[in-house]
Amino acid sequence: MEELLAMMALKSAPPDFVLCVGDDRSDEDMFEAISTSMARSRIAEVFACTVGQKPSKAKYYLDDVMEVIKLLQGLAAASDPAAVHCLASSSSNPSLETSLHI
Repeated sequence: MEELLAMMALKSAPPDFVLCVGDDRSDEDMFEAISTSMARSRIAEVFACTVGQKPSKAKYYLDDVMEVIKLLQGLAAASDPAAVHCLASSSSNPSLETSLHI
């Protein structure tokens, strides 16, 4: 992760958005590294999410794997301009705003 962000910065192409999702202790190193890289890089938006509410270096949490899937489906739908209208007008689609918990 650190190497990828450094390479992108060298090419003057920092990411606009970074999403890190993890569910166990080994992911805490990733959460720490992403917060350190955030301070050094020009990343517009970073979302570090642990799965399950527990002490974590991640700022956000998702309750379970189903919420991770809903979040990813919502991101996929939102990245398709034709789907944005459907996402906003359909209550059956997941809401990005309600998926992440602080």
